[in-house]
Amino acid sequence: MSHVIIGTAGHIDHGKTALIKALTGIDTDTLPQEKDRGVTIDIGFAYWKDHVTIIDVPGHERFVKNMVTGVCTVDLALFVVAADDGAMPQTREHLGILNLLGVRRGVVALNKVDLVEPDWAELVEEDLRDLFQGTFLDGAPIVPVSSVTGEGIEDLTTLLEEEIGKVETRPDGGVFRLPVDRVFSVRGFGTVVTGTVLSGRVRAKDVVMLQPADHAVRVRGVQVHGREVETALVGHRAAINLADIEVDEVARGDLLAQRGYFSSTYMLDARLRLLKDAPTSLKNRARVHLHLGPRDVLARVVLLEADELRPGESQLAQFRLESRGVAARGDRFVIRRYSPVQTLGGGVVLDAQPVKHRRFRKDVLERLRGSEVEDPTRVLGLRLKAAGFRADSARDLAAALGLSLSETDDRLRDLLDQGDAFGFRHAGEAVYVHSDWWETLLTRITEALSTYHDANPLKAGVSHSELRPRVEGKPPTGIFEQAVDHLLSEEIVLHAGPLLRLAGHRIRFSGDQRRIREEILALLQAGRAAPPDLNEIGANLSQDSGDVPAVAAAMQAMGEIVRLDENLVFPPCMLDEIEQGLVGYLRRNREMSVSAFRDLVGTTRKYAVPLLNYFDNRGVTVRKGDVRVLAG
Repeated sequence: MSHVIIGTAGHIDHGKTALIKALTGIDTDTLPQEKDRGVTIDIGFAYWKDHVTIIDVPGHERFVKNMVTGVCTVDLALFVVAADDGAMPQTREHLGILNLLGVRRGVVALNKVDLVEPDWAELVEEDLRDLFQGTFLDGAPIVPVSSVTGEGIEDLTTLLEEEIGKVETRPDGGVFRLPVDRVFSVRGFGTVVTGTVLSGRVRAKDVVMLQPADHAVRVRGVQVHGREVETALVGHRAAINLADIEVDEVARGDLLAQRGYFSSTYMLDARLRLLKDAPTSLKNRARVHLHLGPRDVLARVVLLEADELRPGESQLAQFRLESRGVAARGDRFVIRRYSPVQTLGGGVVLDAQPVKHRRFRKDVLERLRGSEVEDPTRVLGLRLKAAGFRADSARDLAAALGLSLSETDDRLRDLLDQGDAFGFRHAGEAVYVHSDWWETLLTRITEALSTYHDANPLKAGVSHSELRPRVEGKPPTGIFEQAVDHLLSEEIVLHAGPLLRLAGHRIRFSGDQRRIREEILALLQAGRAAPPDLNEIGANLSQDSGDVPAVAAAMQAMGEIVRLDENLVFPPCMLDEIEQGLVGYLRRNREMSVSAFRDLVGTTRKYAVPLLNYFDNRGVTVRKGDVRVLAG
């Protein structure tokens, strides 16, 4: 049987704590200040049955922050209204908060009926039914009770047991996550935290992450309902004894989570809705208290669709947090006015790791609206599409969407099968991009190459490192190289030595450049083993010599000349002829000096040393002291 969390709600002094004691025999007011003042200040707990925990929350307006902490994980609300008061300010505020946090089931206890006449109790009940219209308590049973006389307690117990049986099992994303709502130290054990397991499971000896500090901690032991257990499962109220951390290093609102899934954030994308009876409208960039479960951070609200959000309206928004928070897609939140502190509204997190958005961007709004659907495959596809050229691993995507790794893998396979995603390996793991971006990248690379060829008709191609910045969007190296490899395999792009070129690209000479090319070849061939260098060629040309370096580079790329150093070039046929003479001489004489080589080929020292170095580098000869011998 799955664990069920019941949370109380209601105005101060409407008898929530006394009612829990009447139901369970447990007094949840444990702090001395609570005993002295008779007011619940912090959340309290009562373990009612083996699979049921009751959380008691404060009703005073100054402690609404603690109230949100208590009810952020409840499955069933016990909404308490005093018959002698009826609906009061925190009655309405707590009702709004429960609605914002997505609580689906509830029971209403009309308490203190021993203090009023039956007719008055009936009038209060009618008022409550009007108040509850359109909320999760619309049509909920209302039970008259008195925690003093015991009237109705048995009926309330029976009704709660029936409602507990109707509570739906919490969906389990498979990734352990527990928001911390209490921290304390136990002599002999050290630091202990408590909270409700939202998903996954935790065992003794597990190593988990404390967020947002990014601190790895080891689980010493786990308790559920005060008993040592091997494993705490989704829905359990758990107390976890932590090693490797001091009690002052943990705070309410921190998150214990499975390693590798959750990261702290300074921004959240969300659907934000104001309560119908919110005390004021919300303007763009308003400063608010943002309650993410038990965590309270200050934030600015950037409204993405309009300049103002009025009571009862909703809008897409981005929160800019003033301190680090941790959340996952689908998490519920509440916002309260910065000053005076009043509940304004709340909503649902759509993206827990967004980039900063400009307002009114059509593409951003369409993506966020699309991500509000419940289909994880579609949401995953939208996430990939929003990432652009950034390739994400399955683990990154699982963390962003609050899914288990296995479910993320399944959804990715669906997208791959549908042709909506493209996957490849980078840095040892599989990563994924949306197919639209993959096709866009292939197109942009070919366009960048075409533009380069048009601007540089004498160049055979462009290097990888020079091409990537020329591609629109400047894709990361990993996906860029993957796309280049794909284009090479399809023979859309070819290698030109270490360079890249389009398959249809050929070096193109203008009329003047063709004449320069012909004169260079003629001068080199006439020079035999002592040809003019490029500077000398430029001086001897009949044409403008300004194009000589570019034309020579093109001729080198085409294999028409071989460059021995910056200015010294030879035709390949001349080098072949010199090599034949060199090899023949060494076979007859075993070794050759520089002067002997110079005499053999009819050249000067200016050419002899570069030529011998060229043959050394080609592996034809080996230098031994002042002479050359045949390699091998």
